[in-house]
Amino acid sequence: MMFRVTTIFLLVTSLVTAQQCSYVTVPVCGDDVMVSPGRLGGERGLKGDAGSPGKMGPRGLPGPKGDNGIMGQKGEVGDLDDFKQEVTNKLRNIETMLTPPCCLTSSVFGYQRLRDCKEAFCDNGWTVIQRRFNGSVDFNRGWQDYKDGFGNMTGEFWLGLKKMHKITSSQGCRLRIDLRGFDGTFAVEQYSVFMIEDESDNYRLHIGGYSGTGGDSLDYHNGYPFTTKDRDNDGSDSNCALSSEGTPYGGWWFKSCFNAALNAPWGESEGAWRNLVWYTWKGKDEAVKESTMKIRCD
Repeated sequence: MMFRVTTIFLLVTSLVTAQQCSYVTVPVCGDDVMVSPGRLGGERGLKGDAGSPGKMGPRGLPGPKGDNGIMGQKGEVGDLDDFKQEVTNKLRNIETMLTPPCCLTSSVFGYQRLRDCKEAFCDNGWTVIQRRFNGSVDFNRGWQDYKDGFGNMTGEFWLGLKKMHKITSSQGCRLRIDLRGFDGTFAVEQYSVFMIEDESDNYRLHIGGYSGTGGDSLDYHNGYPFTTKDRDNDGSDSNCALSSEGTPYGGWWFKSCFNAALNAPWGESEGAWRNLVWYTWKGKDEAVKESTMKIRCD
């Protein structure tokens, strides 16, 4: 028995001296004998399965804050007028999208669409139907232009008799006229009744219920049809849209001939009855510089 144990010990010692490896177990006489360290010859065993990953370690401390960058140059101050115009344009776009399909009940400023899907210009709930202030648009036009409308809604324009009739014939409407003189003075004229007949009656004017600060020059024209240089419907022997001297007065509800002529040539010429006229306010010799006619309907 002693011989057998000695022989096995020598054999294991020889193997351990020849190669090194991890621990191995050799069964002897029913007992386990641990030999350390040792490496057995022969083929390498299969790689074992990977163990489960360990828990994530604690988060590291943040690094030091970097240096501030170089400050850029200060930009130029923008044009205040350009900024105001940009804001105005955006407000108009928002107003167009958010308000009802007719500006007659609107309480804000901007473009709107009338019930016949034609654009109109609104000013605090009033639909602007005429505006003059710098002479940039020629108002010496014929019947068709005054019927359909002309000009630019961002400048001088005439909405059109056809649209005026459509708006005013279906509901009760009021008229307001804002006037400004070349001397900087203002006048406001209002009529609680304003209605335009259709083309078969030559867009006859009906107004009433005056109140204002410049006197009622439009009452002289109440009940009269519209006249242009190519269609004479006034109450005179000649065409009031053209004076005896050939001066054009534009289209209007002329009688014989006028106390008010807000579509006449724009300017401040010397002489009587030559430019925009509101007789009860500025008389026949002093011209009106700006006029805005606007309506509001129930």
